[in-house]
Amino acid sequence: MNRIRSTLMDLLALPGPSGREGRVARYVTDRLAALGIPTHRDEAGNVLAEFTVGEGPVVLLSAHMDTVEDFAPGRTIIRSGDTIRSSAGILGADDRAGIAILLETLHRVRFFGLRGTIKTAFTCAEEIGRVGSRHIDPAWLEGIDMAVVADRRNRRDIVTSCRRTSFCPPETGLFWEETARGIGQSGWRVCQGGISDALTYAEYGIPSVNLSCGYQNEHTPEEELYLPSLEDTARLITAGLRRLMGRGGQ
Repeated sequence: MNRIRSTLMDLLALPGPSGREGRVARYVTDRLAALGIPTHRDEAGNVLAEFTVGEGPVVLLSAHMDTVEDFAPGRTIIRSGDTIRSSAGILGADDRAGIAILLETLHRVRFFGLRGTIKTAFTCAEEIGRVGSRHIDPAWLEGIDMAVVADRRNRRDIVTSCRRTSFCPPETGLFWEETARGIGQSGWRVCQGGISDALTYAEYGIPSVNLSCGYQNEHTPEEELYLPSLEDTARLITAGLRRLMGRGGQ
């Protein structure tokens, strides 16, 4: 099993419904510490981190730690080809898949020599009204040039708006479409989506997108995850960061 899938399976073994994300927070903190990235847990319970290498753009990566409900006792993960689901209740890929994708991305870019600052926000209580992201200290969010959220169903969506609220100017969505084409990933398209932490960051004036993580039927016992999407989205974010922060190409 490769690293990103192993990370996902670790996370799917950790219960963490809204308001009880402690075990997930400790896992994320330990993984970031192993990369030499210091973290702090704010009063709301979010795990925040950042590292800077020289002058350059400031990019926020974000996923939420809570699930809409607890995992069913004694459940197992069932795999059929490239798709997994839970034997009972929700799978929890919303948003454990997003966390796995961002931890993998950070592992890849930590030593790339990028120029700028990467901030990460692993938020709590997103499922009950974006409580965590809405309580991040506004001062910590100042100066961020772009927010990339990993918390979208489907395989290749780039969400840039919710209802009548735009998360970013059109060129931001086009940037991610172009990045996907540049690494040979066809099918990524700008679209409208639902409420997520991307809306919070957009409300602070930060151009934001929410990218697909490969799950379907979230919040139901029919939830499932297409495993190759983990790698696809991690590779896309990595390529985007290299374009934004001084290392174009693959």
